[in-house]
Amino acid sequence: MNTKKLFICSLIFKLLPTTHCHKFKAKLLRWAGAKVGKNVEIFSSAKIYGTMNLIIGDGCFIGHDALIFGAGGSTISIGDYAKLGSRTIVVTGTHRFSPDGNCIEKEGTFKDVAIGNGAVVSTGSIVLPGITIGTMAHVAAGSVVTKNVEPYIRVAGNPARPIRNMLTNEKISR
Repeated sequence: MNTKKLFICSLIFKLLPTTHCHKFKAKLLRWAGAKVGKNVEIFSSAKIYGTMNLIIGDGCFIGHDALIFGAGGSTISIGDYAKLGSRTIVVTGTHRFSPDGNCIEKEGTFKDVAIGNGAVVSTGSIVLPGITIGTMAHVAAGSVVTKNVEPYIRVAGNPARPIRNMLTNEKISR
């Protein structure tokens, strides 16, 4: 994505009504280099930063104060009809850590994130770099996703762990 155009998008988003003008917001993101599907709803308070390849499928919802941050040419892919709740964070960057030198944190690394079709990342959850959230999976509110989530599985907690199979509605013992 073009970071200068993305910066202009973020300025314009702030001027738009929070829950309206979705088609215009989608056009702005396309202009900045994102691939955005049809009927996407993006709250004006959502923050999208970085140089990632951003793909947002048809019918997606990106909630209030959601943060999407990717860099280093990484890709964030949000499948059709997926939802990112309010104050969710999706990030592709991390660092290598080593006690050698002046600081424990070393050079940055970047890993793609994929959120499957119909998946939901609920309010206040964090999706870390390199994660795939499967089709129709559910990340419960306030969870921190540190491992891939299988399709049709609900995860919860920090770190997020499977708690329910959404196909059979069976609880999964922790």
